[in-house]
Amino acid sequence: MQVIKDSYEYVFSKDSKPIAYAKDGETLQFNTLDCFGNQVTSEDFVITELDMEKCNPATGPVYIEGAEPGDVLAVDILDVKTGPKGVMMTIKGYGPLWETCESRTKILKVEDGYIYFNDVKFEADPMIGVIGVAPKGKAIASARAFPTGGNMDSRIITKGSTVYLPVKTKGALLQMGDVHAAMGDGEVCETGVEIDAEITVRVRIIKDFELNWPVTEKEDFWFVNTVGKTSNDAIKRGYQELQRLIMNAYGWDATDACMFISAQGRVEANQAVLAHNDTEEAGDTFRVGIPKRSDKPGLIPQK
Repeated sequence: MQVIKDSYEYVFSKDSKPIAYAKDGETLQFNTLDCFGNQVTSEDFVITELDMEKCNPATGPVYIEGAEPGDVLAVDILDVKTGPKGVMMTIKGYGPLWETCESRTKILKVEDGYIYFNDVKFEADPMIGVIGVAPKGKAIASARAFPTGGNMDSRIITKGSTVYLPVKTKGALLQMGDVHAAMGDGEVCETGVEIDAEITVRVRIIKDFELNWPVTEKEDFWFVNTVGKTSNDAIKRGYQELQRLIMNAYGWDATDACMFISAQGRVEANQAVLAHNDTEEAGDTFRVGIPKRSDKPGLIPQK
């Protein structure tokens, strides 16, 4: 198994030079830093000491042989193993509750599947915040989300899930990082339990399938992941792509697909700190989904 490590990108770009090459069906291990690039070493650390140029490192990129524009890259998350300590910070001006908070840094022990916070402990549930492939056009910062992935910050991208990414450039150029030992929907203070990790994945190419936004497959659900300048923009885009996928997979028209979503759909926040955003990629991220059905095909065909 190839181990992808010691190379970090701060943008997703079609011009990035691959550090490794992988074949369809290959298993890979990505070794990642926390979102602060492991800069935070004590609770005395203050945000002004942070080198923002070293934040949100994404390990990679990996060139997937045979992946072409118009394909979909399926990334099966086989395992996520975290380090022994995580970091949380409140950041001035970020999040809907900032006015009630002060700047604070916490170093949290992560041991035997639990996170220790003040006088309580709760189960760790490691998830991948940043995962994606290169966009077709301009380079986009790894701290942002976009139609080929990026910083989606979806709590459900965990061991056992599959992430489907639209391929827009030859070789896809897969990168990932920003693991959290745990993160609540919305990431309300702008950080989860940020932690370094070893991520084991299998990559698969699905040829010639139209996909406009990343999709996450769980054992019992399909979710479309989107971003928008406003929450409404992000959610509407999710509904539109979900409707299109249902029509394609089930053979229904737009009205029936809409009605089915209205009866069975889910809308959940990924990273939604409700801030004013000047660009699409800086906006809130959401997931919109429907349950799987044994009497219907999957929304995305399998090899």
